[in-house]
Amino acid sequence: MSEIFKINGADFECEFQIKDENDEVKIDFTKSAVKGLDLSENLLEPFTNATIMINNPLDLVESAHLTRGDGRDKFSFSVKGKDASDSDKLEYDFVISNESNQASKTDRTANYKVYNLIDINYFKLNERIPYGKRFRGAVGDIIKSILKDIVGEDIVDEENFEPGDNVIDLFPEHILPPVSQRYSDLIKYLLRIYYMEDDGLYVRGFLTFNRSKKKYSLLPISKIFKENKDNTIEAFGASDFSDKSASNKNNPPPETQTNKYLSPLYNTNLSTPMIDYSNTYFLNIAASGYDPILGEHGVREVRLKDIKDKWKEKFVDVFSSSGGKPKPFLPLNKEKKENLFRTFSSPFPLEKARNLAEAELTANMTFYNLQLIISNLGDTKRTAGKFIDIFRQDKEQDVDKKLLGRWLVTKVRHEFVGDSYQNTLQCIKTYVGPGAKITDDID
Repeated sequence: MSEIFKINGADFECEFQIKDENDEVKIDFTKSAVKGLDLSENLLEPFTNATIMINNPLDLVESAHLTRGDGRDKFSFSVKGKDASDSDKLEYDFVISNESNQASKTDRTANYKVYNLIDINYFKLNERIPYGKRFRGAVGDIIKSILKDIVGEDIVDEENFEPGDNVIDLFPEHILPPVSQRYSDLIKYLLRIYYMEDDGLYVRGFLTFNRSKKKYSLLPISKIFKENKDNTIEAFGASDFSDKSASNKNNPPPETQTNKYLSPLYNTNLSTPMIDYSNTYFLNIAASGYDPILGEHGVREVRLKDIKDKWKEKFVDVFSSSGGKPKPFLPLNKEKKENLFRTFSSPFPLEKARNLAEAELTANMTFYNLQLIISNLGDTKRTAGKFIDIFRQDKEQDVDKKLLGRWLVTKVRHEFVGDSYQNTLQCIKTYVGPGAKITDDID
């Protein structure tokens, strides 16, 4: 049963429990017993880990429950604002993977216990794959079958789970994991070779866990961008003063709710991809693979100039600014980049190798782009894979061309220390405002 506690001066419903292998509650902690909790949700990592510090006066935890240490000790918690909806609840089930004690030298009532927690679904998937087991079919369908067989039949969001276009079907093509590999390793490998064609552009997909549904989805990143309007959760104001008469053409459309208590943007950490990124990730790719028709190895080229317009359509044109269409942020040196290649090799047929290379290049152009880190008072509705808006109700500044607009949240850190709660958000953006002078010079 959740109890009400003050966090950041507001009422939150909180529940913290240690359970045994039968899900029987062994210890029910109050929020005041939790001295620290650190959890991160990451778009690039479908499984969540956490660390929690518990008050342990006179070693009461050991008196109430003797930890087995074999993976059958579970820790569950849920945190939600009293007036927030259940879909915003920060709720997870973990397995206790490690514990450490911080014992006071002078006062036994000042002892603490720290638990390292791993995602219970990841723990289930950390099972060894039987020798000789083979996998064939669409990569997304293979991932789905693994999740259903190992984690649970209801763990997949069927409406948001795309099979993808990489199909393991040509004889003798199949996936035969080594004896040392576990299902969790196999899923991460499958995500690396997943791609999907979206109107002539090959893109990567991301496996994400919806904590409100408690289900996994697998969607191409282009679909996440296409549906940005339906998945924008919050707007942040970037100025201390509000001049509603001021016009800033870099602002996103005023369609997102702003929480005046949680959304002032006190500071920003904005970074631009520099030449080190460009020389590593923004290069043409020479993809090598086997041609089953000719019976020989070959090479296919994936050039930036050939995909940049399709990339712009999927990852820039889906956004809008108050002063007109935003511009793609892809400042590349034409003379240096046009004839530079990096190699990409795979064990797949030549065309699949080429498609994988294109999917990787589109992902690089998207995720190694403008980056932003912001910290703010905590809110449990914030999660990775959603969008946030940043606006300014004040006169336009030069930094607004990069800072203002709609950002994809790639990582959210939920950090509780005592009765305070902070979020750190890591975000990426693919465009600059309509007034920016920066142009794409890959023709």
